[in-house]
Amino acid sequence: MIARLRDERGVTLIELLIGMVVTLVIFGATLTVVTAVSRSAQRTNEHNEAQDVARTYMDRLARELRNLASPSIFTEDYQAQPYAVDSAGPYDLVFRMVDEVRAAGSLNQANVKRVRYCLDATDPSRGKLYQQEQAWTNRASNDPPPLPALGACPGAGWTRTALVSENIVNRVGGQNRPMFVYNSADLQRISQIHADLYVDTTPGEAPVETRLGSGVTLRNQNRVPVARLDVDQSGSRLVLNGSASEDPEGMPLTYQWYLDPPTPLPNCDLLPKPASCVAEGVVADAPLTPGNHRIVLVVKDPAGLPAVAEVNYP
Repeated sequence: MIARLRDERGVTLIELLIGMVVTLVIFGATLTVVTAVSRSAQRTNEHNEAQDVARTYMDRLARELRNLASPSIFTEDYQAQPYAVDSAGPYDLVFRMVDEVRAAGSLNQANVKRVRYCLDATDPSRGKLYQQEQAWTNRASNDPPPLPALGACPGAGWTRTALVSENIVNRVGGQNRPMFVYNSADLQRISQIHADLYVDTTPGEAPVETRLGSGVTLRNQNRVPVARLDVDQSGSRLVLNGSASEDPEGMPLTYQWYLDPPTPLPNCDLLPKPASCVAEGVVADAPLTPGNHRIVLVVKDPAGLPAVAEVNYP
């Protein structure tokens, strides 16, 4: 009887401690797994949120680019000015668009404003995308104020500045993945813009970065025409031919000739030839006088957007 009771007396202290240790190990391992899963889920949620915010502003950028304004500006030195895209860099884009609401009494009748998107990569692993706007009411639409300095992002001199997206890693790890790519290096010939944003809340860890891309054709972009001229000698006169000039949209062009600018040539397409009239014909002629001459052809599309060709003769 005593032996039987002795057999049923329970577990020893050592056995109890071993059981507790095993339980703690199992509980700790379970807790570690749960914590890791929870942390992973949190990182995934943060990544998805950052991705959604970036996608929202990619869509907004695309809409704004499709609403470009195209004011044409022409100066006395025959140089065309940027008219829709003011600056086109790999991490900095400035363009003009039409705002939806116009202030009462504004001289800016078309309600054109400048919009800037730029990347602050001071910390490449936590890049920040800023949107800045420059609006004006005291100047005409085709007479905008000077473009603010673009050295810093964000920069001073803008009417409005907003941080629109974070965790942009286009330049993480010394990489130089452009945020904007253009189909032309000439501001006046840009008709397509492709935007790429790389989003990653935990560079080097899971989840991996996400690439968001969007390509936009600038449907309101009135591309600059192309001016070409040929010069032939006929007796004592020069025959000037601009028929090789063309407009990308296929619109008709007007022609204005200059011999040693700024003096315009008389229009030689009209008969009888007027004594004082600006040359606007595809073909014109000029007297051949001794010395070197600068011959300039200015062509304009129906919107007044100009292009210039010039030669020195002989």
